[in-house]
Amino acid sequence: MNISVSADALSADLAREKQDHQKIVDDILAKVEEISGALEEEAAPSEELGKLTDKAVDLLFSTGMPQAYIPKELGGKGLFPGEAQSFLSRVAYYDGSLAWVNTIFACAGLMVSYLPEDVSEELFSGGKRISFSAVSNGQGTAVKTDDGWVVSGRYRYASAIKHATHVFMPAMKIIDGNPVPPPFGMGFFLIPIEAVTDRGNWDTIGLQATGSVDIEVKDHLIPLTHEVDVMSPPKRGGRAVSGGMNVLIPTMHLGFAIGTAERLLDEMKTVGNKKPPVPGAKSIGEKDPFRIEYAQHAMKAAAARALVDDVMESVDNTLRKGEQLSTRQSTMLRAVNIHAHDVARDIAEWAFQRGGGDALREGRLQRIIRDTLAGCQHFFANDQNYVNVGFELMGAPDDHMWLGLFDFGPMPSAPAA
Repeated sequence: MNISVSADALSADLAREKQDHQKIVDDILAKVEEISGALEEEAAPSEELGKLTDKAVDLLFSTGMPQAYIPKELGGKGLFPGEAQSFLSRVAYYDGSLAWVNTIFACAGLMVSYLPEDVSEELFSGGKRISFSAVSNGQGTAVKTDDGWVVSGRYRYASAIKHATHVFMPAMKIIDGNPVPPPFGMGFFLIPIEAVTDRGNWDTIGLQATGSVDIEVKDHLIPLTHEVDVMSPPKRGGRAVSGGMNVLIPTMHLGFAIGTAERLLDEMKTVGNKKPPVPGAKSIGEKDPFRIEYAQHAMKAAAARALVDDVMESVDNTLRKGEQLSTRQSTMLRAVNIHAHDVARDIAEWAFQRGGGDALREGRLQRIIRDTLAGCQHFFANDQNYVNVGFELMGAPDDHMWLGLFDFGPMPSAPAA
């Protein structure tokens, strides 16, 4: 009887927590809708600058979105991974570049949970606005010395770096002159923006306002405590962040894919209903082929969103109960990420094909198409990543697990201390 009472009490606590978090989400969504016009107004000037305007960044922080995954103990919202998807996708509806940077801000904040408590407390002390960039594409080393880690490396695609105070940077650990073998050898390190050199090289078809330039860090010494130990439990944030990198990486891009796909459909509705310049001619939306295609793509987008929502709700419910994700849940996280981008890419290509002059000429529709296609070029969304997804779905050996973003196999032994 006592066990039953405890279980009931725990269930009630979790329900209250979920309800409280939903109020936070609803409040942020309301703020996003309130400033939606202003967000869209900053899209073109941001693209011209090659980064977000100061006003656009201020608008993001005014909603509380960049604090979505920062633990409550540090002044953040402390949301579970799926809870933020509604407003992350809504920002993508208004501007792809803005959403890209916003998601980097939010999801990199989750990594703060894996820093030692005194480091994270000092980071957020003093009332200064803290914002993060994160990189994964490049090569770097972190040499352990008596004084700390000496980090060096060159990286591509440093999204949000032009607005960041810090960057989370992966590097291969070298201890006593020897590289530490993966997966334990790959560490993530907190680097202040002052140590980062901007190498440019961001001349792209889309997402131009993200300023995702190449960067370099040379022989920068940081304390040993500034390593983000993602192989250990989080130091802050508890259950909400306990999924770690396994959840963080797929979560970063789902909102972008869903939001841009939905915006393209609405833009194409406008294109389809536009009156043709020739008197008496039918609009493209009055023709059967366009209507069929529109319906097909609308169903794909709706199905993609429903699948994302279902998978993320399952993830949140598991973490909320203090449990670890199953291998299948981790597989589905990766799968829905690839699938949502496949759908967004298909819709963007169709929108260009059927968008006529609206898609060909500079303007809102063209920018959304370009941003969507650019986002879908990310290696997270590559079809090749389905290989291990398919392997697990078909019945991989029981000792296999996800060791990294798309690495799948038996867990190697931890290195000797």
